[in-house]
Amino acid sequence: MIEAVQSVKQTTGASYGLICQELGLCYNSVRRWKQRQAAGEEIIRKPGPCKAGALELHALNDDICRLAHGRERTHGTGALLARYQTMISHRDFQELVRKTRSEMRRAKRALSRKIAWLKPGLVWSMDDAEVAINGGQKVRMHVVHDLGSRYTLSVLAGERLADGRMIADNLRKLFKQYGAPLFFKRDNGGNLNHTVVDEVLAEFHVIPINSPPYYPPYNGAMEHKQGELKAQLDKRSDLELLCLPVFKLAVEVCAHELNHIRRRILNGQSSCHVLENGRAALKPYNKRKRKEAFEAIKTLAIDITANLEQHTPIGAETAFRYAAETWMQSNHIIRVSQHGKVLPTFHRFFAR
Repeated sequence: MIEAVQSVKQTTGASYGLICQELGLCYNSVRRWKQRQAAGEEIIRKPGPCKAGALELHALNDDICRLAHGRERTHGTGALLARYQTMISHRDFQELVRKTRSEMRRAKRALSRKIAWLKPGLVWSMDDAEVAINGGQKVRMHVVHDLGSRYTLSVLAGERLADGRMIADNLRKLFKQYGAPLFFKRDNGGNLNHTVVDEVLAEFHVIPINSPPYYPPYNGAMEHKQGELKAQLDKRSDLELLCLPVFKLAVEVCAHELNHIRRRILNGQSSCHVLENGRAALKPYNKRKRKEAFEAIKTLAIDITANLEQHTPIGAETAFRYAAETWMQSNHIIRVSQHGKVLPTFHRFFAR
C-alpha cells in the first residue's frame, strides 16, 4: 500500500494527504506505516497498545471459566480484563471469553445425560469431602470408590487434605490388592492430579479421566457415595462428640457396612459380592490391551477435536473425556441415556 501511494505521488506530484483522500486511506495510518518501514519495524500491527509481560494462559483460562457465563453474555469480564490488560489485547481476550462460553454451553447441554456404570472393577473414582466433628473441627476424607459395584475401596481421614504422595501410595496399595482398574475418574483438584499420582497411574497403565466440577453424568455417583458415608456416620453416632482417632475407625466401619448392604440397583446383591464376582471383567485388560485402548481413545479424541468449533485447553480435555466415554460405551462398560433413551455411540459429536 505504501508503494502504491508513493508511486501515485511520483507520477502526479500530489500531496500525501490528497492521495490518501482519493484512495480512501487514513493519512495518519499511512504516515505511521512509513515511519515503521523506515525504522525496519513491522508495518501492520494489531490495534491497541503493545502488550508487555508473559501471558499465563492456563491461569487466564481458569479465571475465565470461573466467570458467570450466560447464553450470550459473560459477567465479570471487565474486572478480569483489567488484571490481564498488560498481557493480552481486548480483542484476543474477548475471543477467549467467547470460545470458553461456547464450550461451557456445550457442557451444560450434556448435563441432562445419565451414565450407568455396568462393569465392576473397570472404572474407579476418587474425590475429597469434609466433615465437621468434635466442637466444629474439620476432618478431610479422601474416598476411593469402584463405580460399577458401588464398593468403597478406601477412605483416608485426617485433619489435612490427603496430599499427592499419600494418594499415590494409597493407590499403589489398592491396585495390588484389587487389581488396577482400566479407567480412573477424578476432578481437577491439585492433589488428585499431582505428578506422583500420574506416575502411579502410568505405572499400572490406568487411563485417567478428568471431569469438570458440578458435572452430574460423572460426579453424581461419587457425590452419592459421600452422602451415604455421612448419613451412615450420623446414624451410628453423634459426629460432634467424636475425636479424630475415633472418627477414623467409625468411617472405616461405616464403609464396611455400606459395602455389605443389598442394593436394588445391583439386583439385590451387595457391593462386595458384585465386585468379587466381577473380577473376570478385568482379566482381559493386560498391558497390551490397555495400550490399545489408550491409543484408540487418543485417536478418537483427535477426530472429535477436529469437529469442535474452537480449539482450547477446555475443548481438548472435553474431547478426550468424550472419546473415553464413547470407547467405554462401545465396549459395554457404560450405558449413556438422555431423557430415558439410550444414546447411540458417538451421537453427540456429529449431531449439530
